[in-house]
Amino acid sequence: MAFSIYLPDTYPHKGLLPVLYFFHGRNGDEHFIEQLNVRDIADKLIKEGVINPMIIVCPRMDNTRGLNTSDCSAKIFNDEMAIDVGRYEDYFIYEIIPYVEAHYPVLPDRSARFVGGASAGGYASVHYGLKHPELFSRIGGHMPAIEKQLELADLPYYGTEEDFILNDPLRFKPFTNLHKEQSWYLDAGDCDEGGFNESVCILSELLNSRRICCESHIFKGHHNIEYIDSNLAKYLIFYGSV
Repeated sequence: MAFSIYLPDTYPHKGLLPVLYFFHGRNGDEHFIEQLNVRDIADKLIKEGVINPMIIVCPRMDNTRGLNTSDCSAKIFNDEMAIDVGRYEDYFIYEIIPYVEAHYPVLPDRSARFVGGASAGGYASVHYGLKHPELFSRIGGHMPAIEKQLELADLPYYGTEEDFILNDPLRFKPFTNLHKEQSWYLDAGDCDEGGFNESVCILSELLNSRRICCESHIFKGHHNIEYIDSNLAKYLIFYGSV
């Protein structure tokens, strides 16, 4: 599937660069980083010396939460929309990452590999950060779609009720020493229509209780692209901090 990629103005003159994989929400696609005008904001921050040059990749993840939900790709229809099912986690881990590292000058090391996203993409990034601490050192969940209780209409996002529980970030238990080497950034709007601001608070407490570095914020705003747009510079500063 398609992906968008941001290459800094300094490319390819800086050698191997860190890479941020940044996921769109359920109504988005790989053009998400273009809608957010990532290029201009990142170029400005790099030029000013606020962040290090890095590559940013936005893969198309369809209407999913980035999980393996079915061996076959398909659409599951409910009253509101069509939800895509398939092996999206495997697609990202075993196809997107190796392809990017084979075709672009990114540093193939967890210390320089970051993952983040908004809404459904925020759930995906949180999931990958928890499940694959050997791959990612900086993780961001921006208004992440982490449900405290499963809404039955959302069941196809997870596969089964057992899979919802198994992949619930708020119930995650198998922490390792690698998690303690990570840095996290969680945030949501104080008027988030999904109540995901509450999930941000719960998850940040869980991470801090495990002595994992986690910066969390509840900013003013709703669950929409305007919220992400207004805070994008903060996110890039987290991922690309000098």
